[in-house]
Amino acid sequence: MSQNKRTSHVKPKKKNPKRGFAIFGTVFLSVIGVVCIALSGLLWYFQYNRSSALDALTDADLGIKDNSNLSDKVINIALFGIDARNLRAARANSDSIMILSIDSAHKKIKMTSIMRDSLVPIEGRGARKINAAYAFGGPELAIKTLNQNFNLNIRDYATVNFSGMADIIEAMGGIEVDLTEAERQDANVHLRWMAIESGLKNDQIKSAGKQTLNGIQAVAFARIRHVRTINGVNDDYGRTDRQRYVMEQLFNKAMAMGKSKYPSVIKALLPHMETSLSYSDILELAGFLTGNTQFEQMRMPESHKMQIPTKDYPSSLGSVVYYNLEYAANMLHAFIYDDIKQADYVAANPPVTTPWYTNWAKTNT
Repeated sequence: MSQNKRTSHVKPKKKNPKRGFAIFGTVFLSVIGVVCIALSGLLWYFQYNRSSALDALTDADLGIKDNSNLSDKVINIALFGIDARNLRAARANSDSIMILSIDSAHKKIKMTSIMRDSLVPIEGRGARKINAAYAFGGPELAIKTLNQNFNLNIRDYATVNFSGMADIIEAMGGIEVDLTEAERQDANVHLRWMAIESGLKNDQIKSAGKQTLNGIQAVAFARIRHVRTINGVNDDYGRTDRQRYVMEQLFNKAMAMGKSKYPSVIKALLPHMETSLSYSDILELAGFLTGNTQFEQMRMPESHKMQIPTKDYPSSLGSVVYYNLEYAANMLHAFIYDDIKQADYVAANPPVTTPWYTNWAKTNT
């Protein structure tokens, strides 16, 4: 698979036997995986956007270290969500960054949200918000930034745009959401603006409570950031929670839907997505994705408790999410590779809030 299509400058990699907010990315891997088993010709028929941008890159080019200790039974795929209709020409900030981990050792699909305002070093650009990496260097630099800062081995990606998200959710039959009144009002504000910008119907949500949201309503729900979730989580932390909730609902629907739904879902999905995964990669993943798998998720940083209170970074960087990257990398490894739940890791390893920017800047600027 594409996990093996690149060779490191250091030494050949081990052969791995199993090898788009990016809601599309997860739907792509789950829905397409299901579809490939029964209707493998559909991908060719609809001509999805397979990108060769990473084909000639080595592990060193992608910021992957010689991590012989990382399990080859876990495949990590970066998912980027951007607001751009032309994916190939796009050089925009990634409004959403997620890591999809396919863990065949524990039969789990794991989803990690990386807060888009996370302060990290970006090669050649200094310390910036992590969402700027995509604008500076496309998926290549965005993947390299994730690998370098969190010591990961990501070799594939899917980039999706938000303009077609409503079509995807609509094709899946909507999603079930329990809305607070504050969320309903805020979502309706987004709905009005989305209707103006996209020409879609301004389909206002009439009441709070448990209900099925259609495509545009679900997108508006996923964009809420100024009011608390039903679980009391606020600001961008709450928004990433909503994004992962929508993703989980779509994943569950994809795994349960009938074959008659496949063509309409794929037709809605593919024009809005670009991926480095080849047709054979997708077929290889299909068996795992359609098996008895569990879905787990986490957010980085875990909570405000991980944020560093000292602002030793320049004010010109604006409002950032500043946390200890070494601690974050250790937490990610525990979740992705060792199958340790985030809450359990934090309970055993209290957050480290040691600043890193000042010392980093002394040798890198």
